Amino acid sequence: MMAMETITVKWIEERLDPYLRSTYKHLHQHPELSKEEVGTQRFIQQELDRIGIEHKAMADTGVCAQITGSAPGRTVLMRCDIDALPIEEDTGLDYSSLNPGVMHACGHDAHTTIGLAILTILKEHRSEWQGTVKIMFQPTEEAQPGGAKPMIEEGILENPAVDAALCLHTNPYLKPGVFEMKPGYMLANTDRVYVSLIGKGGHAAAPQQGIDAIAMAGQFVTGVQSIVSRQTSPLDHAVITFGTISGGTASNVLCGRVDLSGTVRTIRTETQEDIISKLEALLKSVTEFWGGTYEYTYSKGYPASWNDPALTAALTVSLTETFGEGTVAVNEHPYMSGDDFSVVAKEVPSVFMYWGTGSSDKENFPWHNAQYHVNLDALKHGAAAGLHCILELLQTGKAGQA
Repeated sequence: MMAMETITVKWIEERLDPYLRSTYKHLHQHPELSKEEVGTQRFIQQELDRIGIEHKAMADTGVCAQITGSAPGRTVLMRCDIDALPIEEDTGLDYSSLNPGVMHACGHDAHTTIGLAILTILKEHRSEWQGTVKIMFQPTEEAQPGGAKPMIEEGILENPAVDAALCLHTNPYLKPGVFEMKPGYMLANTDRVYVSLIGKGGHAAAPQQGIDAIAMAGQFVTGVQSIVSRQTSPLDHAVITFGTISGGTASNVLCGRVDLSGTVRTIRTETQEDIISKLEALLKSVTEFWGGTYEYTYSKGYPASWNDPALTAALTVSLTETFGEGTVAVNEHPYMSGDDFSVVAKEVPSVFMYWGTGSSDKENFPWHNAQYHVNLDALKHGAAAGLHCILELLQTGKAGQA
């Protein structure tokens, strides 16, 4: 097996740093929205052909790359999502997006870059490792129901069957060389809520003759705050956020309808179901008081993502031994963000970890922000750690499911 101690950041830098930077810049300049990643797919396929890696298209705009070492063995999958977001970039970088209104603001360009780099090393050193590696270049992570499910339905976890899966995701709040994970739940259920409060329009000077939908919406939004703060255990994890609200046509017209949309994040299924019913109970109470009606749609999204405890422990120890103390930060609580890698984690033992891509010399902005950026020095760290984890998982015995 390829010696773990040889896989250092410097070793990767000497071999691949120019490639990492140029590939990342190309992908960053050519972002494509979910379900539209045609150019990105073509670029990945061309790179795989150049490297000499077997591949096939999946889920319309995705790609599965597969390579087997010197002998059969365990099979490990690494997920690299490829889609971008509908955001106008405002980073000022000389390699900013050339696609107006579309930006890689979540690091998927970096994920794709290290996936290609890892395959390059695996191909060059094919005689030094055993087993099979699949890189899942997945489309449509940013748009539910996501691209992981159709790739699974098309057989990415079979032939050969995947024994373990890995996902490295950029994190602008961690510095290069730092990785973060935890056993058990790592990410949340990510649901959507759509609400309409329907009243009766009229003259603003005679509100008693109508039913004010804005007043109903205000009471509803205020009441929502108590669901988490007063009706959910403080030891539980839950977030309810309404991100859009629209209603009304003029300052002197009583509003007859207000539409809201939001998201609910939970870890436990019991909490998720409780919030679903409490939101409707609140809607019923508010509209009955005002004499209005409501429409309510609750759409369950990506499930909470589970990190296999045995694999998480193995990778924590292995990364620390190879890259040094402080390499792995074990977070106490799950993140309330979500990712459809959780669909993979429901099928095979998996680990989702954050990879530090922040900068020390300028402000770091959150994911999905127009000024989000990836520190180019972090690419070699991600490639080194990703390769190391794959080789560790190829050697690690079967993990116990949750």
